[in-house]
Amino acid sequence: MRESVEKYSILFADDHTLLRQGIISLVKNFEFIDAELIQQAANGLEAVNSVKRNQPDLVVMDVSMPEMNGLEATQLIKNQYPEIKVLILSHYNNEPYVLRALKAGADGYMLKDAAVEELYKGLQALIADKMYISPDIDQNVVERLTNSESGEVDALDILTARQRNILQLIAEGYSTREIADKLFLSVKTIEAHRANIMDRLNIRDVAGLVRFAIRVGLIQA
Repeated sequence: MRESVEKYSILFADDHTLLRQGIISLVKNFEFIDAELIQQAANGLEAVNSVKRNQPDLVVMDVSMPEMNGLEATQLIKNQYPEIKVLILSHYNNEPYVLRALKAGADGYMLKDAAVEELYKGLQALIADKMYISPDIDQNVVERLTNSESGEVDALDILTARQRNILQLIAEGYSTREIADKLFLSVKTIEAHRANIMDRLNIRDVAGLVRFAIRVGLIQA
């Protein structure tokens, strides 16, 4: 008698609808994924809220998304639900992004041009409580980044998670009122956060904040 396969729920977070739905159509054929429990999110905020409502077993998270990027969303999810596995799916094959993903608590990092078989293998690794890093990423870099003694400091580390989220929204062109409404905070609170962000980064205008956000990868140019 054939043993039944344990099935898992999964959330896909990506702001590109066609890409997101294309991946979902492929993953539905993975025998360990419950096709009836596949969830979707178009940005980091939606992903965090979906996790709170549904608490999936697995999350496949894009990096560059509006309103809240995937790395910030990952950190919020892993802080509250450490048992939920998060696989970062990214175009970026460079050290700063891998570093930030691992520091945010991601359980895996895979490149978007990976084959379907690699996605299958990566999700299986996460289910087995193993980390998965795409073989196309320099493994010497990975070993150094995962070494707790590395002492690497991210330029964004001097900001809190809330400040990084507000910085991204400012850089995306949202007004103070719009940011306050999105985050359910007062205008005065947002203004105070913006002043603190500028002080910590030693930046004196919004244009400078935008340039900084682009440089560290919070938004794309």
